[in-house]
Amino acid sequence: MATHTLTVTGLRLNVSIRGQGSPLLLLNGLGGLIRTFDPLRDELAGYTTITLDVPGVGASQAPRWPMRLPGHADLLAEMLTQLGMDQVDVFGVSWGGALAQEFALRHPARVRRMILAATSAGPALLVKPADVLAFLGRGKGATRDKHQRSPHSLQTLMHFGVGNGMLTANPRSYYRQVAALVGWTSLPRLRRLRQRTLILAGDRDTLVRLYNADILRHALRHAQLRILRGEGHFFVVTSAPQTAYAIREFLERK
Repeated sequence: MATHTLTVTGLRLNVSIRGQGSPLLLLNGLGGLIRTFDPLRDELAGYTTITLDVPGVGASQAPRWPMRLPGHADLLAEMLTQLGMDQVDVFGVSWGGALAQEFALRHPARVRRMILAATSAGPALLVKPADVLAFLGRGKGATRDKHQRSPHSLQTLMHFGVGNGMLTANPRSYYRQVAALVGWTSLPRLRRLRQRTLILAGDRDTLVRLYNADILRHALRHAQLRILRGEGHFFVVTSAPQTAYAIREFLERK
């Protein structure tokens, strides 16, 4: 897929804009590359979808110093300004769901509606760095135990994502994104948000358990929860048509 480079706050960003219609910003999970959203974007042809490799991931430049989540949120605001987009709908999955919350909190006028998928309000880390390194070191004698062979385990998801060019294989990228989340939580601040919000969660998600979606639903003023039955953490890819249907239904509702 064609991408182009923007320089935002001194960093070169790999950005992709696709389609026509109202703008929808897509924010990826840990290690997520632009290609991760291809199946979902195929189902959302009636929208202008904007996504990027966040700093330090894929083809985007790594910052000299680790960026915290507020820094990532401010970078998104500047990127949208350069693109001439005053307000967008925002879809964030996993780590990107945390970023979506921070973006809406810091720049509320830029967000019309928000969709949070397979994510939480913090403060728990979504993925442990040791688990990432264990996966990346499989070729050096690392073994997969019975739990890791689960279709919804981190090991299985990363194997699928890296093998299909949807996740980076660079461990430093994961460390940077995990560091951005350390100590972060949106929970005390979520009542400030007035945007209508859709929360999507898979009932078989072993990484971000379903109770996290309930916490978000009760913390946000105008939120609704939709549970995807039989789906795990990667439902944005494994069930792209169902996910896109939920997005369209929510965004087009009066």
